[in-house]
Amino acid sequence: MEGGASERDAQDRATVHAPPPPPEPRANDTTEAVDSAYSQKSDQPLRLDSAIWDITAISGLAALQMLAEALQDLADAMGDVPPTPPVSRPTTPKTYLDGNGLRRTSSPEDTFAMVIGSPEAHPHEPITVDDGADTEETTLQRIAIARRFYSKTAPAFTIAQYLQRLHTFCPHSPGVYLTAAVYCHRLCVADLMVPATNRTIHRLSLAAIRVASKAVEDNKWTQDRISKVGGVNKTQLMNLEVTLCFLLDFDLGVTDTRLAERMFLLQEAARQALGTRGKLSDEFNLKLPVRMRRKTVF
Repeated sequence: MEGGASERDAQDRATVHAPPPPPEPRANDTTEAVDSAYSQKSDQPLRLDSAIWDITAISGLAALQMLAEALQDLADAMGDVPPTPPVSRPTTPKTYLDGNGLRRTSSPEDTFAMVIGSPEAHPHEPITVDDGADTEETTLQRIAIARRFYSKTAPAFTIAQYLQRLHTFCPHSPGVYLTAAVYCHRLCVADLMVPATNRTIHRLSLAAIRVASKAVEDNKWTQDRISKVGGVNKTQLMNLEVTLCFLLDFDLGVTDTRLAERMFLLQEAARQALGTRGKLSDEFNLKLPVRMRRKTVF
């Protein structure tokens, strides 16, 4: 028995020190499977009739088009809604000039640069809610913060053209665009915090897509590239992101069920808005309410 045990021990030691078999890259290569899965996704946007549908069946382009179409339909029905005036408007900062007395401009090498118009909000207007504010003050601050999504004038291109350009230079997954739809539905439909108009949907969708990409994906485009493609500077993009997060109470998490449901609800709101033109705008009372003085009881 001792001899048999010695032989087994020798075999075990030989097995431990034996080199592993050579790798077979093709056996573990899933690239073809992944490419095949993506190629099977449809680029055709869906017109949903139920909150239960397969979110894995569409491509990023289809999800993007569904988001753009719903926002455009809402904007067409909403018309133009003026932004809330700021609680206080700081003085306009001085324009920085170079040595020749000219305004500083971006480099001509910025091939992705574009402009979606000047923002309505002043650069120094608040983007966060002060801690310790009561309910009324918090509401006032949130309404004022929403001004960040307004452009002074509507861009010269549609939201579909804008988002298609964004997808061309900075493509995202379907999950990012569906998550952005969740955020837009909450702010524009559920909470009535930001009206979907041709002056808001460009900045709102840019912020929603940017925050969604950070919330659901590991790989993200650089801030510099996104800002140039999106037509804003990096500071404005950061302000839009912070504004979106605060208006959403930093509730950025999503589930498959929520993605499917909110895209359906966003499309449903757009369909109802087109059928009742002008009604949705009546629900938005964006002027700052007059604060009632509390009577002192002696």
